[in-house]
Amino acid sequence: MIPDESLYVIPVMSVATKDKTDVSRAATSAPFWYKSLRALLFQIDPEEAHTLAIKLAPIAAGFCGASFTDACLNTSVAGVQLANPVGLAAGFDKNGRLTDCLARFGFGFAEIGSITGQSSQGNPKPRLFRLVEDEAVINRLGLNGEGADAVAQRLASAGFSLPIGVNIAKTNHPAIKGEKGVADMLHSFQCIKDLPLSFVTLNASCPNTHEGIMQESEELDQILAGIVKLNTRQVPVFLKLSPDSKADLLETFVASACKHGIRGYVLGNTTTTRDGLSTCADAVKAMGNGGLSGKPLKARALSLVKQVFRIKKKEQDIIGCGGIACGADAYEFIKNGARAVELYTGLIYGGPDLPARINRELAGLLKANGQTVESAVGSGVSSGG
Repeated sequence: MIPDESLYVIPVMSVATKDKTDVSRAATSAPFWYKSLRALLFQIDPEEAHTLAIKLAPIAAGFCGASFTDACLNTSVAGVQLANPVGLAAGFDKNGRLTDCLARFGFGFAEIGSITGQSSQGNPKPRLFRLVEDEAVINRLGLNGEGADAVAQRLASAGFSLPIGVNIAKTNHPAIKGEKGVADMLHSFQCIKDLPLSFVTLNASCPNTHEGIMQESEELDQILAGIVKLNTRQVPVFLKLSPDSKADLLETFVASACKHGIRGYVLGNTTTTRDGLSTCADAVKAMGNGGLSGKPLKARALSLVKQVFRIKKKEQDIIGCGGIACGADAYEFIKNGARAVELYTGLIYGGPDLPARINRELAGLLKANGQTVESAVGSGVSSGG
């Protein structure tokens, strides 16, 4: 059973600086009960552990106490009101099985998927690896999932305990490219466009597929144009971009997004780089190709947020994603332009109550600086921070 939250209330340290963000990562490190459980879980194959987590999540949610709430955490993304800015990133609940219980873990919203036009088994196993010393993961799952039709049917009869978005990517098959790739993405959107979703994200950034990062700006332009025509309910659409994208590619993608009225960006995805890791280089090499996520990704994801914040339209919003593991991380992304953030790998190392702990620490940091999430967005950019 998850202990009472008061047993690990996070003190926010006051410091003699104008911007009180000097809070140790240790403040939101996993509580003792989860460290003990994690030691057992880490004896299991990572993908099997993830499958187990999906099965047990509805039960675990029943043991979670009331989520931490505070008015200073209220925010909005593309006009969607959120009780707090901490969301579940795409990749955890690929097939939309947990929409009715996620709010009890402390999330303010969640992103389902990625879903693809066709069902897919993904890449050969093993394809998921832990880098425990770095609190990171390498995955080359390859967009495995049940497919857009099956997920849409499940979501149509599901209960939503919080605002839900769906992430769409192209089916991972070498023959699905060009016009077929466009049709594949549009089919997925057609399947979900009439569901009571808060937003949809188009994934132009997955490194674990045959094409990798979508390099064809013309293809993206066709997808966005097609989405606009199908989007009769005007569901907010976001574009997910890669931290590995070159500056000129980012500018091209953002220009296309602006032209088609895209409401914002999810920044970013995993990285194929392996810089600055503590895990033995030979062990990392033996894991092979794949996208790296977790704490080592934070700097690249934050840099992507800063880049896009400078060139996007004022009315477009940013959701930051990559390496966020504590309230101070979330606050840093928000100060640099994100209106909300998403977690995934942090949950593996921090535990299922991490969203509530991040919200508690974030609220303390905001209050220490006389801010709310709304007033903090981009405040570090305008002040040169």
